[in-house]
Amino acid sequence: MATNDFAIRGIPRRHSFELLEGYIMCSVIASLDDLGVLDILEEKGLRVEDVGGNLQLARDTVFYLVDRGVVAPDGDVYRLTGYGRELLRDRGYIFWIAGGFGEPFWRFGELVSGKSKYGKDISRDGRIVAVSSADLGLEDLKPYVHSLLSEIEFTRVADFGCGNARNLIGICGLKDADGLGVDISADAIAEARREVAKDGLTERITVVEADASNAAAIPGLETVDLVVGFFFMHEVLEQGLDYFVSYLRGLAERLPAGAHVLAAEVLPPQRDRACPETFTPEFTLIHALMGQGLLSEEGWSDAFRQGGFEIRKTVRPNIPGGLLLLAQKTD
Repeated sequence: MATNDFAIRGIPRRHSFELLEGYIMCSVIASLDDLGVLDILEEKGLRVEDVGGNLQLARDTVFYLVDRGVVAPDGDVYRLTGYGRELLRDRGYIFWIAGGFGEPFWRFGELVSGKSKYGKDISRDGRIVAVSSADLGLEDLKPYVHSLLSEIEFTRVADFGCGNARNLIGICGLKDADGLGVDISADAIAEARREVAKDGLTERITVVEADASNAAAIPGLETVDLVVGFFFMHEVLEQGLDYFVSYLRGLAERLPAGAHVLAAEVLPPQRDRACPETFTPEFTLIHALMGQGLLSEEGWSDAFRQGGFEIRKTVRPNIPGGLLLLAQKTD
């Protein structure tokens, strides 16, 4: 990116303008992602008309992306720069936060003052959260997930909070396994079914609309020997630690002997550290907004043990504060 204009002119940096740039950029990227424009950009580059029917705003949006070093002109096509490719690599984070939680944070004052209540007066965009969660840190998680799963055997996988089912499709492909995707969002389920059909896997992967935080509501768990929940378990924890442990016990009762659970979570920040942490303070505040708490690595491990699972391995993936926990049902 270009050198900061304040630095060129010898003026002290104004951090407020950096925040403004980040806010606008995240909002634009999240919106273009929702429209499918980013897929076009990654695949073949953009023309102005690809951005939208409001050609004046579409043109100025492209110019803005040029100004911020995200794309560069190549004739009448605009292509990603190196900086742009780096941004889009993390588009799942941006879509999840700016798209899924845009309104709750815009109305944050109502929530913190108690004037409005989350889930009643103000809510996240469930469709965007469900879909983007499946892409959240996907490339960062993938090598660690594949390494852990190479150590175990499985023939049928259930993905809790499957979103668009891309994770489920990838995991099933590791060992030619069958799959069951579960999500509470009807929009996410519709997208998941399109992804499964596109890959020709409708005979092997079933996707159902159900509340995965209720073990009794999930069909076919008796034949599932691997459950994956990427950034899902804290949704169950929202109802309290005792409920979460009870949920795990109910899950263990229905799963066959030797079944595994692979969970991905983000740990809360360690506030006694000398340097501020990346991402974990924002992740923690988002979940505080929803009335959800997060557990430490020891906390997650203890909860799984109480719920009838043995901890096989915990791994810290290349995600700030990230945790992968592999557990196995105890006999």
